[in-house]
Amino acid sequence: MKCFYKFIILIFFLPSLALSKDSARISFGIGQFNFMEDGTPPHKQTSEMINLEIYSGKKLFNLIKPFAGILGTSANAYYAYGGFGIDGYYTKKKNIVLTPSVACGYYKDGSEIKAGNPMEFYIGIDLFYRFKNNVRIGAGIFHISNADSGYRNPGSETLLLKYQIPFGN
Repeated sequence: MKCFYKFIILIFFLPSLALSKDSARISFGIGQFNFMEDGTPPHKQTSEMINLEIYSGKKLFNLIKPFAGILGTSANAYYAYGGFGIDGYYTKKKNIVLTPSVACGYYKDGSEIKAGNPMEFYIGIDLFYRFKNNVRIGAGIFHISNADSGYRNPGSETLLLKYQIPFGN
């Protein structure tokens, strides 16, 4: 539990590292894995999860930001992935940010979901409030699936809260 408190303290002191809107950022998330509980055996329950993502400060085609992430669940499932997201800024102050994203990665089955293939695809969307120092807080939802490339394709939906901190130039 001491590690959890140190983690919380650390993420609240890191925001002073940079202020650029398009700087790289690190994202911390906690949430519910498989929150829609599709009921396909052997997974009929949800599990807690933590998530860490790093977004590049560089844009492709002046629009698309690469990112990489990893998540782990309380049911010992892990997913490492990389992909692309697009930030859409809304309101007059551009403080509401909507970020759709896609990714592909390696999934290790846990005691809850047997995905049917280690290669899984990710599609999701995040909604953030962006503060003046470019720290973002928001919520996201994403779906992980192997797109019927495995012997089974249960898929999983994840709902999480995210805290993003900018760094670098």
